Amino acid sequence: MAYDRMSDYYDLLTNDQPYDKWKEIVGHYVVNPTNEILDIGCGTGRLTAQLTEFGHVSGLDLSEDMLNIAEKRNPDIKWYCQDMRDLDLPQQYDVITIFCDSLNYVTDPEDVLQVFNYVNQYLKDDGLLIFDVHSINKMNHQFNNQNYIDETEQLMLTWQAISGDEPNSVYHQMSFFVEREDGLYERFDEEHYQCTYEPSLYKQLLEFAGFEVKHTFTDFDINTFDENGDRHFFVAQK
Repeated sequence: MAYDRMSDYYDLLTNDQPYDKWKEIVGHYVVNPTNEILDIGCGTGRLTAQLTEFGHVSGLDLSEDMLNIAEKRNPDIKWYCQDMRDLDLPQQYDVITIFCDSLNYVTDPEDVLQVFNYVNQYLKDDGLLIFDVHSINKMNHQFNNQNYIDETEQLMLTWQAISGDEPNSVYHQMSFFVEREDGLYERFDEEHYQCTYEPSLYKQLLEFAGFEVKHTFTDFDINTFDENGDRHFFVAQK
């Protein structure tokens, strides 16, 4: 799912995201400053730009609008507009990341396996894949027909998280009200669909794709795995 007009307001809406914690996780596993790193689902590149501390970084996203913002943020990074289910890249990498629940936009297990197969293809031997996904607990509680409102000086967002037809899935129906120069508000809408799976299925798919699962943990705490947490992390080695 590509972001459309929401791209213009993505940074404003995600100011509270813990990018520093994602960066710390990469820093925990990546110690060689000459690593080649690919950040899949990079969005506007806020995290991607920070990862340059750990090596030579490239970013990849499905949304051309997001990448236009990312390139303005850091024109020295290589940015690729591609679908993670169909990668066509010029090199291999030491580390590939898929953060901020980007993998949850891949809503069929066969497609998740396809992503893992492509990642394996573009990882060097012993390379690492690090990613996170929404937990089933989060899908069934925070995203179970809940309504949210987010308001700033420039816009207001109303967000309905509607349970999908498939198990552990959600439709994010979002309405944006943006203030214009004449003081009136303009509305636009976006809908995104996400799905998540049992951790055991992600592990199985990783193994099918030729990975060894090295570590799983929850909510940025590398020492804890909790089924009832919000976000599960996986570290897998080729």
